[in-house]
Amino acid sequence: MTAMESSRLHRKLTPFDALLLTLSCLSPVFSVYGPGSDVLQHTGTGAGMLFLIAIGAAAIWAMVYAELGSAYPYAGGDYVGVGSILGSAAGFASLALWALVILPINAFLADMVAVYLAEVVPVQPIVVTYVALFLGVAAALLAVRAGAMLTGVFLAVSLLTVLALMVAGLWHPAGHFIAVLTHPRIPDARGRWLPVATGALAMGAVNAAFATAGGNQAIAFGEELIDPHRNTGRVILVACLTGALAIALPVVAVAWNASAHPEIFRGTAPLTAFVTSIAGPTAGKALSAVVALAVFNALIAQLLFASRLLFSFARDGVFPARVSAALGRVDPASGVPRAATIVIAVGSALCCFISPHVLLVFMSGLIVYALALVSVAVLVGRVRGQTGAPGFWRSPFYPLMPLLGLALAFAFAAADWNDPDAGRPSLLLLGALLVAAVGWYHFVLRRRPGGWAPRVEHSQPAPES
Repeated sequence: MTAMESSRLHRKLTPFDALLLTLSCLSPVFSVYGPGSDVLQHTGTGAGMLFLIAIGAAAIWAMVYAELGSAYPYAGGDYVGVGSILGSAAGFASLALWALVILPINAFLADMVAVYLAEVVPVQPIVVTYVALFLGVAAALLAVRAGAMLTGVFLAVSLLTVLALMVAGLWHPAGHFIAVLTHPRIPDARGRWLPVATGALAMGAVNAAFATAGGNQAIAFGEELIDPHRNTGRVILVACLTGALAIALPVVAVAWNASAHPEIFRGTAPLTAFVTSIAGPTAGKALSAVVALAVFNALIAQLLFASRLLFSFARDGVFPARVSAALGRVDPASGVPRAATIVIAVGSALCCFISPHVLLVFMSGLIVYALALVSVAVLVGRVRGQTGAPGFWRSPFYPLMPLLGLALAFAFAAADWNDPDAGRPSLLLLGALLVAAVGWYHFVLRRRPGGWAPRVEHSQPAPES
């Protein structure tokens, strides 16, 4: 095997395989039980309206990422397209952003498996965390199609659970649907219904948009996807919209049903309280077990995603030559970047010693900077003919979608800034990282012989049939 062949991922994923992996990264059940529960708790019946609006925000996110991903379907995800369009300094800043958050994301998901499983059986959380991480890495080391099929099985169980939650919410709706949507109310400590404060609705809207946005993970599987220029954009769009509907509609249904049951909103886990109220505590525990399974499935998919990012970093020569050579190799039999996967596993395991709150500080601001960079890249790329070319997916009504993407990024930034606990520290931390990354590029990487730039192969999309 030549050096060039050893650094190539195997192009074997069908669009359906990539869709399964991307939806697993989105993890609809976890999004419903995590951010969905939080929005229900703080906005009451207003959560229904907010999650319907969030579907539109998710569509904007998907269209912006679909255009960039279709033009630059590389394992490095965002940074390859951003760097090719906006320059190597912006590309390295995007790379550094993802490098900082990929390990905390994996550790956070492993922690959450333990949290939800503890609601079902008495277990030591730290033991469950590391067992989940070990099993997730074992799955991530499988050939990518086998990994896609495994995550697909878990995903099917999760989506059936989401469907059951939606049906339960619609089984005995309370009040007029339009009235519930347009007159958001929340119960006080005595169970009296009060209007939801405007500030709570604004924060809830951003959190709902956070919960439903996604699909961009498909870009990292672009080098393993058949006919990536044609298929990557479509996979991102379908994954994001499917995930947004699977996340939003159950929350809408529960908000509608629970408008007659104020006690559901007063607890710390309104969805668990809702299921327990209609089906008993056993059903509530069963659903917690499914949530643990869904988060584990997301962990497998995120490990696959993270290993592709690290592989791309190495192939682009970010690390010293020997380290890059080792991490940038692909196993000839499985097509998996094994060294990169193992390093991701070790780094994620070390991050599990950090408290979940601190991990959130690393993660919270990612969506702000990533969406802003990608939106600007699409704005500039279309003008230069680098995105939206014939055979590539292109967002409609240009420049509306990337401009709306920037507006979303600013809205997310405002919400994070108003959260002094995790959001504001994350914005400051990641902002400082981006400044440092640009400085490192200018004073170190640019002075290398030949400089530094993301690796791009100028292939053409297959003709439209």
